[in-house]
Amino acid sequence: MTDRHSAAPDRLHSLPRYRQPHPREAATRHIVVLQSAAACASFVGELQQPLVLNQENSDFSARLLEVLGSATVGSHVYIMGDEAFVWRIHAQARAAGLEDDEIDITHSIVGQRSVYCVHCGLTQSSGPAPLLTCVRCNVGLEVREHFSRRLGAYLGVCTNPDQPFAGARP
Repeated sequence: MTDRHSAAPDRLHSLPRYRQPHPREAATRHIVVLQSAAACASFVGELQQPLVLNQENSDFSARLLEVLGSATVGSHVYIMGDEAFVWRIHAQARAAGLEDDEIDITHSIVGQRSVYCVHCGLTQSSGPAPLLTCVRCNVGLEVREHFSRRLGAYLGVCTNPDQPFAGARP
């Protein structure tokens, strides 16, 4: 989960703020979702009988859907990985009926993040670079310091307003 109350005054409110997860003592079922073994936090050993799902396993997608679909009241999900991974899994957990306070998000691996192109509506993975070219509409994008929790993505806007369609109108 992001920490909304420890925001530095020089950071925008919409930027996600991550914290280290801590075991939820009231939880009756601990579900840990990892992008890779490298994303694992030492706190997993503190959990009582955690169910650990690792994206590196071949049956990850099917198991994730099954586990999230059968999550009951008292379940708590801990998600660890890069930003693109944690927000994708967060969206799946929310779609399965879990509430935000039943989900902890830890950005534990440097890697990909999702960027939403405001020109064509595509959400695409990108590295940390502030500039990229949209793979669908070919518009040069500047990645803004604005994050949509609903989309799980940063906002990408045209770097050259004189050529907002990269020379070809959609």
